Amino acid sequence: MRKAQLAAAICAVGLCTAVAQAQSDEVLPGMGNKLVRGLVNGITGIVEWPVQTVKGYNNGLSLIENEPTSKAVGTILGFFRGIGHAAGRTVYGGLEVATFWLPNPDSNEGVGVPLDADFAWEQGEQYSIFKPTLKEGLMPYPRKIVRGVANGFAGIAEVPGQIVKGASSGDALVGIPVGAVKGVWFWFGRSANGYADAILFLAPNPPDQVGCGFDEEWPWDALVDAL
Repeated sequence: MRKAQLAAAICAVGLCTAVAQAQSDEVLPGMGNKLVRGLVNGITGIVEWPVQTVKGYNNGLSLIENEPTSKAVGTILGFFRGIGHAAGRTVYGGLEVATFWLPNPDSNEGVGVPLDADFAWEQGEQYSIFKPTLKEGLMPYPRKIVRGVANGFAGIAEVPGQIVKGASSGDALVGIPVGAVKGVWFWFGRSANGYADAILFLAPNPPDQVGCGFDEEWPWDALVDAL
């Protein structure tokens, strides 16, 4: 019963914030897009397994000149790549369903190894850790860890940041309570996305974000900018 009440309270916070941001047309559509994509990816994530296996066969391994051997090795690599991509798509799909009402980072560009395409059945483009160089190709992993740790552990900074930001908006009587609600909403979003990024830094993630984005890049930006 208490868990149900807590969930209802959290949902209320999100909905209140959506109302508070009535000037924006992106909140509710963003929630809807995130929920739909999450459901689709959660259900169809397993499709990545055969799709990646077929891709591995078709593409082969460029380092091997003998075509039958190249395709055989490519198929094996595609098989295991499919397991990772199926897991990543399914897990992130479930995360988007569970947190559809929460905000998320604006973009995943350069953060985490991206899935080939928006949906499992699309051809898309495979990410290579060797392009342009191995050093640069591996950078999405540490970037994802850094973003995850920052959002997960420092997400609470959104609360005072949004309050101060609201107080300096020109109408403190409205800005402060709206900022407080918005700060809690952003804090929950930072925490959910941050811990997921930190724990799942090896798992491929969607190449972009479709939900409602945070106002600032880092959780402390609002506080620093307002002071």
